[in-house]
Amino acid sequence: MIRGFYAARSGVLGQQQNMNTIANNFANIGTMGYKPQQAAFSTLLYAKVHGGAGVMLDTGHGSRVEHTAVNYAQGGLATTDLPTDMAIIGEGFFAVMGGEDDGSGENIFYTRDGQFKYSVDGDTKYLVDANGYYVLDASGAQIQLTGDAEITPASVGVFKFPNRHGLSLSGSNRLLATEVSGEAEAVEQPYVKAGCLERSGVSAAAEMVRMIESQRAFSFNTRVLTTIDEMDDVANQMR
Repeated sequence: MIRGFYAARSGVLGQQQNMNTIANNFANIGTMGYKPQQAAFSTLLYAKVHGGAGVMLDTGHGSRVEHTAVNYAQGGLATTDLPTDMAIIGEGFFAVMGGEDDGSGENIFYTRDGQFKYSVDGDTKYLVDANGYYVLDASGAQIQLTGDAEITPASVGVFKFPNRHGLSLSGSNRLLATEVSGEAEAVEQPYVKAGCLERSGVSAAAEMVRMIESQRAFSFNTRVLTTIDEMDDVANQMR
């Protein structure tokens, strides 16, 4: 019974994490450039047990969330007519540079959210994102404009990775490069459209289906836990 208890426990914990991921997707259904996440499960190690008559049986130990995958499918476009709003059509990410609250200094993050604006310093305008992080060009430098100059899609850098699924989730709709993702490479001829934003890639219908499946799996594992606990009580009373 102890094996069944821990297998059901792992199922409860895994489905709780899965529902948290689904809830996060629902919360970002209106976040521009957001890419939906999905919990990927893997089975835990199997063990050989005697099944009687010399038969050996494989007994599982449940499952766990292996990693959280991101669906990078292209989202729809929302027209804003603001020249500082940008949307990437196809592969790639915008690069923004800013500091974190943990004192780690300046970091380069990657995002599909192109809600940009100007930050003015004297006669110089810098292109920044909603958090005040500097938007970078294809060479990795801050985008600066002087006088009456205005931003164009060609001014904004777009970067790709050998393995974009290896990027690390950093929060606030941003990603960080890792050893698994490889180094960022500038896209030579990116398709960036001004006056538009990429909508969230979350499908309410698909997330609702996943939520129902997860709730049923969670309920099943909790019933298994309850049943095992009741069986254990009966066994203890028979001693």
